[in-house]
Amino acid sequence: MKRSGIASTKRALTAVVMTAGLVPAACNPVEIPTRTMPEVVPPTTYTASGGTVPPPFQWWTAFQDDALNTHVSRAIEANLDLRQSWARLAQATAQARIAGAPLLPEVNLTSSAARSRSDGGGISYQSSWVVGFGLAWEVDLWRRIANRAEASARAAAATRQDVENTALVLSGTVTDTWFTVREQAELIAVIESQVALSEKLLEIIEYRYANGLADALQVYQQRQQLEGVRAQLPPARSSLETSLNALAVLQGTVPEDPAAVTVAPSLPPLPPLPELAAPADLVDARPDLRAARNRLAAADLEVAAAVADLLPTVSLSLGYDFNSNSFADPFTSGVSSLGGSLLQPLFDNDRRGAEVVRRRAIVQERLDAFSQAFLTALREVEDALDRERYQLELLAEIKLQLDLAEKQLKAATTSYADGVAEYLDVISAVQTQQSLQRQQVTAHKQLLAYRSTLYRALGGAWMSQLEPPKTDAKLEADVAQEVHVEEDA
Repeated sequence: MKRSGIASTKRALTAVVMTAGLVPAACNPVEIPTRTMPEVVPPTTYTASGGTVPPPFQWWTAFQDDALNTHVSRAIEANLDLRQSWARLAQATAQARIAGAPLLPEVNLTSSAARSRSDGGGISYQSSWVVGFGLAWEVDLWRRIANRAEASARAAAATRQDVENTALVLSGTVTDTWFTVREQAELIAVIESQVALSEKLLEIIEYRYANGLADALQVYQQRQQLEGVRAQLPPARSSLETSLNALAVLQGTVPEDPAAVTVAPSLPPLPPLPELAAPADLVDARPDLRAARNRLAAADLEVAAAVADLLPTVSLSLGYDFNSNSFADPFTSGVSSLGGSLLQPLFDNDRRGAEVVRRRAIVQERLDAFSQAFLTALREVEDALDRERYQLELLAEIKLQLDLAEKQLKAATTSYADGVAEYLDVISAVQTQQSLQRQQVTAHKQLLAYRSTLYRALGGAWMSQLEPPKTDAKLEADVAQEVHVEEDA
């Protein structure tokens, strides 16, 4: 290459570098607000008081159920809805990189070859070979590109929080499904014990009938009572097996033979009530609220980018071509070019102005959505606390009724044996007691479900440590390059 070509190229690159120094000094055409909270004044405390025990890092471990811990871990590793969320995150991350790419110049390598023929004074041929590069760059004077890149990064961060929210919801769904499995297993055990009791009563009344101490009506009444209890088994077994099927699908596997699954026929006790942080802390504790906040921040940045579209844009171009008459000969000559352009929109039928209006409307929509999501989060915590409180009262009432039903059954049995009461009174007392026993199991499961809802409504930090499934190495590599955005304090 000739020294003059080298010198001209250096001068062109110097001009580009000097212009690049303008970028840090670029300014936003509008002020971008910092929004950390929704437009809702949060209460200082919840209407109900919490406990004194901090919630565990992984909330479902509060129930001290090893099988539940295993099911949740498997679901987080293999659930297909969660895997789709990771794929959407990879897409959003790539989109953020695409949006930020124009912040640096685009450089392209070019090459061409030509061969010409001349017939004047004899046939002659001439070849030409050209190898060069071109550089194009828009100077981001008004941070239009930078704001859109940051908006895409905020959107990617919100998509990451969508992944975390999917995991949070998944953990709750698995927990509730597992509690249904254990509830139905306990119900089956209770019903089977009730069937055994009813069969024993039938043996007694048939013995009395054989000895002339009871009539056929009483035998039929007891048989009817026995079949009524047995009729409770098919729905319970169906619910158990369908819940096991649902649990398998949540863990990304096909349903297996229910007989191969070991289920303890009892529900765990209710853990101590967790302590409650300030309601305002939900914004940082819940991934859905953090996602709404990031999407609001992205909308604010898009407004600034839309306003910047109304202002002039400056673009630079740089090129240098190396020429040779033969591919085997050195490329000893070259042509350099340096250019710039200024674009100021004058008339576009208010397309750019309408875009600014649209973007500001999106900001208002997302601000209201952020506020609504916060109110919904507050309501979910309050609802869970209220439901748990009244469910405890219901369980206390059921226990009291069970105590009375046992006394009623004892009194009815004694009166029947003394001949002062009908056997129908005994059947009525048995049915009342057995119905309350089944209600007690169902009510306890519902109590655990309300506590599960409370833990989920409070959010947590365990989701932030999630990583993509290790079985998908390509996806993991892509997400590892995620554009991380530091959220506003």
